[in-house]
Amino acid sequence: MKKQTLPNTKPIMGEIIKKWEECEDTFGFLIKIPAKVKSAKPGQFIMLWVPGIDEYPIGIAGYADDILEIGVSRMGEGTAAMIEKNVGEKVGIRGFYGKPFKSPENVNHLIIGGGFGMTPLKLLTQSLLDKSERSIHIFEGARSKNRLMYLEFFQELHNDKKLVFHVCTDDGSYGYKGFPTVALEEFIQNSETPSVIYAAGPERMMKVIFDIGKKYENVIDMQMSFADRYMRCGFGLCSYCAVDPTGWRICVDGPIFNAEQIKQIEDFGNYRRIETGEKQRI
Repeated sequence: MKKQTLPNTKPIMGEIIKKWEECEDTFGFLIKIPAKVKSAKPGQFIMLWVPGIDEYPIGIAGYADDILEIGVSRMGEGTAAMIEKNVGEKVGIRGFYGKPFKSPENVNHLIIGGGFGMTPLKLLTQSLLDKSERSIHIFEGARSKNRLMYLEFFQELHNDKKLVFHVCTDDGSYGYKGFPTVALEEFIQNSETPSVIYAAGPERMMKVIFDIGKKYENVIDMQMSFADRYMRCGFGLCSYCAVDPTGWRICVDGPIFNAEQIKQIEDFGNYRRIETGEKQRI
């Protein structure tokens, strides 16, 4: 009989049952695990163990019964090793960790991200659709078309009129030429409905988004994922992911923080901790 939840302190071994190239330098994986996935929420993460190489946090793109979907971008030795894995090979998984996105009703849901940040936003989008939320807007940007993550997924939902997909590229190879923050601000300016912004991706990008959102009274909250910051244990023991001056640990107090919390994080958009515990300018 399968377990109902994942363990939090040691990995269980899952088998890769499907692998595909999602976009340049980024692969999607379906992993079958000996547990039923019931409690995963959008914005939470797992710790992915590539035996003999590394363990690191990864966002959850989707799940069904005992199958997890993740997206992995090539960013270092650990992620490169995962990308080299093939169907039938096994990796370790533990989690789920962290606080999730929280979506109120009767608002514009403005979801914005880029690169690896689209992984938790995919699950968030599916969660909103499952709740029959109507006003869902996706803002995605990348350097070029071949770097847009989940392009077919979002474009199909747009074509089916289940959401609005605002897509752009730096070189104009898909969507409009420019940055997703431009379309985001234009939408906010032209809407009287209260809006919530959900963001994930590079922290510099999120800082720009935060500075835009705080200018408008109709933006009632901003929720942002700090999951790209360095995390070692995943459950609050080591405090390597703590932010100043609050001391909040990304893995247990986040990785999703709301607007009022983000205002208190002086590190946001400025500094991050590296594996030695030292602070490094972003």
